[in-house]
Amino acid sequence: MTTDRRQFERLQLSEEAFAVDEKDGSQLGRVAEAGGGGFLIYPATPDAIKKLSVGNRLRITVKEPGSQAASTIDVEVRYRKGEALGVQFAKSQKGT
Repeated sequence: MTTDRRQFERLQLSEEAFAVDEKDGSQLGRVAEAGGGGFLIYPATPDAIKKLSVGNRLRITVKEPGSQAASTIDVEVRYRKGEALGVQFAKSQKGT
């Protein structure tokens, strides 16, 4: 028997939601699922995969063009599962 230890329900985002690196404006990839602790990103390019290495901390903006919504957040890449990368919300990094 497997125990689900998630504290938050996962929400499916529209196919249009994507993440952008705030440092250089490059597109990182599609954001597929979000929850109270973080979300999944499907990297867009080999460069995005490098930036999203497990353990890296980034400030990203998630954009959803259909609704004009955009949110900038600090994240830490926690794991890779197949093509998806799991990121966890992190406290703001001052000076970055």
